[in-house]
Parts: sequence; C-alpha cells; structure tokens
Amino acid sequence: MSLKLLSELNRGEKGRIVKIACTGSIRQRLLDMGVVSGSDIEMQRAAPMGDPIEIKVKGYNLALRKKEAAGIQVEVTQMTNQGMSLAMASPGDLVTVTGIRAGRGLQRRLTDMGLTPGVQIRVINSGASGPVLIDLRETRLALSHGIAQKIVVNKI
Repeated sequence: MSLKLLSELNRGEKGRIVKIACTGSIRQRLLDMGVVSGSDIEMQRAAPMGDPIEIKVKGYNLALRKKEAAGIQVEVTQMTNQGMSLAMASPGDLVTVTGIRAGRGLQRRLTDMGLTPGVQIRVINSGASGPVLIDLRETRLALSHGIAQKIVVNKI
C-alpha cells in the first residue's frame, strides 16, 4: 500500500482518501465539499508557483491550498501495465481478473475459490480498511485488503 499526502501527488496520479488530519472549520469545510475518507481522488494540476492545487473528487474539480492538502492522506492507486489492484476498485465496479501477484500458496488458495485470470467479478464494498466484498458467480466473498491488493483487475 502506497500512502502519500495529497500535496505530494503528481499530476494525473489517482488514489483514495484514507485520512483527513485537518481540524476545526477547515475539516468541516472539506467534508462539506465531499472530501471524505473512501472517496476517489485525482490530482489535476498545480498553479505555476505550486499553490493552490486542483483535484478532482466526486466528479467535480476543487482547488485547495497546499497547506490544506498536506492534511489529507491518500492511498495511491497501484497501476500496472495490466490494470489496477482489486483493492482500488470502487463499489459497483464490474472487473475482470488479469493476474495475481502472490506466492504459490496464496495463488492456489485464490484459484480454489474461483479467482482465476479472465473471471468477472462485481465489487460490493471496498474501503480504505477492512475487507473487500466481491460477488463471484453469485457467491459473496470477503477478502482482506492486503490480499485484494495482490489481485490485478481491469474495469469492464
């Protein structure tokens, strides 16, 4: 899991908000604007001098001061040339498994559960912590966040 502060993201980098460390009226303002834990976020660009930055959250663009962005912790999307980790898929996404980056024991365990390359699954619930719930051939499975990060998927 790659964690960064929102202020450290590069242009085009995506992730999911894990923690908001801001306090007081700034925190409440961020929450009111949709900057909440579990939300997907994308760094759009920074002003010429680096402050403010523009992010995309919940379908709209928002400008934040670097100081405010430094109080927001983001789990950066782990993209590979084949796709993204299952842990980064959003609830409701339909995805296809393209690979598993794990040892033989875990690969065999996941294969025995039916998680093989090419299989389609629907993400029921995925958060910054806790299990990732999926629907696999009309069967619900709960996977730890760590195991879900080892499963590479592509959105359909």
